Amino acid sequence: MPLEAHSLQDFLTPGGVIFYETQFAPTLLMRGFLSEISIELLRQDGSKVPVLVNAVLSRDRDERPIGFSIAIFEAVQRKEYEKELLRSRRELEQIAEVVRRSADGIISLKPDGAIQSWNTGAERIFGFSSHEMIGQSMLSLFADNRQGEIREAMSDLGDGTEVNRDTTGLQKSGATVELSISLTPHLEAPGTLVAFSAIIRDISARKLAERALLQNEKLASMGRLASSIAHEINNPLEAVTNLLYILETRISDEESKALITTAQEELARVSHVATHTLKFHKQSSGRTMLDLGALGESVLGLYRARLQNSGIAVINDCTRASPLFCFEGELRQVLVNLVSNAFDAMRNGGRLVLRSRDVTLWSSALRGIRITVADTGTGMDAMTLSQIFEPFFSTKGIGGTGLGLWITKDLVEKNEGTIKVRSSVDPANSGTVVSMFFPHRSER
Repeated sequence: MPLEAHSLQDFLTPGGVIFYETQFAPTLLMRGFLSEISIELLRQDGSKVPVLVNAVLSRDRDERPIGFSIAIFEAVQRKEYEKELLRSRRELEQIAEVVRRSADGIISLKPDGAIQSWNTGAERIFGFSSHEMIGQSMLSLFADNRQGEIREAMSDLGDGTEVNRDTTGLQKSGATVELSISLTPHLEAPGTLVAFSAIIRDISARKLAERALLQNEKLASMGRLASSIAHEINNPLEAVTNLLYILETRISDEESKALITTAQEELARVSHVATHTLKFHKQSSGRTMLDLGALGESVLGLYRARLQNSGIAVINDCTRASPLFCFEGELRQVLVNLVSNAFDAMRNGGRLVLRSRDVTLWSSALRGIRITVADTGTGMDAMTLSQIFEPFFSTKGIGGTGLGLWITKDLVEKNEGTIKVRSSVDPANSGTVVSMFFPHRSER
């Protein structure tokens, strides 16, 4: 069949015919021309070919349409290009969504450190919204003492060097957060830094685990050392005990016997310390009902001479509380540790108060006994106060083991109690108050 016998619709797909009748022809009649209209034509073998069509409407002298001319351009390569462009755009959108929703902070920055983009991960880590941070300097995310190392890292980016740092960030609330930061430069020829990106990860949990592991390793080493020391000390202690016993049988003078008895008691305390210190001894005796007034007097008696010589006034107000059902040896060690710390904080005089009372917690209506050790010493700042229960943390220099309060807290909790510490370094009102609560327990 000659080509002249065909209409344009004969070369269109069914969808193309509908498009021609509803869109192509009406628009051409209205505008008079069409440019780069994308359609598909049917070849003689039935295959489809994408083309671009330009069309111009022809009119007679009375402006009536009499036909139109079309120019057809094959668009196979353009279609492939459009498909590739669409695929790339979708992949880019997917990557952007991954970045936006990442748990890590992913931000882009100008060469001077001004923030250009801010994802939800960064918002979660720092607490700032993107509206608050776009245009701000990255340095504002770090405390003053950390900004120097960040500036140094940014200066290295100009050489094309990727920089990784573990540092401390500053949240919107003012709290600090442990961070891992990776800075990646974006360079253009001839090696000009045009931007850089930062991937920021919250590593607080990892750092906490590392510190816990280090402390466990220290404690394991201390356990082995304590066991070895206790073993080596026991033999000479036993010999001295025997010598004191023999000496006691050979002396008739009552004053000398009293001195030997005192020496035996102190030697017993040394033996007790050797086996109980550092928490590596299991409690062998059971709980008993303990008179707190007598316990307070006994503990203060150990330090009475040193307290008096240092000008420290002592108030023992432990006689009005009920007996406490507990491990006597462990509670004695708790009070000895706390009184010792109070003495160290008041070498130039002050006041030490040891008090116990029957109380009821308003939050839970739980009844029990509160024991308080208060001093008017030098006190502790907030940073020190946050670390006092950590093993091996000490403010006493080479003379301190850093284990006293750690052991104290453990012994209080072993006796089902809780411990809290308040302290002030204000020269007009300095001092520390240690408060312990032990719930009432029946003898069992």
